[in-house]
Amino acid sequence: MNFEEKRSKRIYNLCMNIVTAVFAVCGMALVAVGIMEYKNIAVTNVETYKLRTSLSYVATKVRQSDCEDSVILKDVNGTEMLLLYEEADGDIYETAIYWYDGALREYYHEKGTAFSLQNGFEVVAVSAFDFEQKEEGMLRITATDVDGRRESMYISVNSYER
Repeated sequence: MNFEEKRSKRIYNLCMNIVTAVFAVCGMALVAVGIMEYKNIAVTNVETYKLRTSLSYVATKVRQSDCEDSVILKDVNGTEMLLLYEEADGDIYETAIYWYDGALREYYHEKGTAFSLQNGFEVVAVSAFDFEQKEEGMLRITATDVDGRRESMYISVNSYER
């Protein structure tokens, strides 16, 4: 091999190495972007799941308790609560559903028994949860996540009392 052939081969190898390096860097950048997007999608899915789960949970509880004078929306010591009543063995029991300290909570107890807000069972963590009577027999529930996204649901209540 003469000098020109060696030089030509070195230039060829250098160009191939540069092209391979550029391809590798682009591939790694593409993988990094894909990982970031996947993470964003996963976080969004979790937050959306929390919102929809909280709404579905309350809707199911209301539908299970929807009989005469058993669904009441009430402000108790500055906390808006959805109170659901049921009778068992001659006693009346109350399920209080409310938002407190960053979570939708539920507390099941005998009617008239005092309880503390922090004692409620944490159903799901959400930034805010609101109950609102839109019209007679129509309850609007709204959940808000940490990013400020809101989801609402309307529930038709046959036994609603304010």
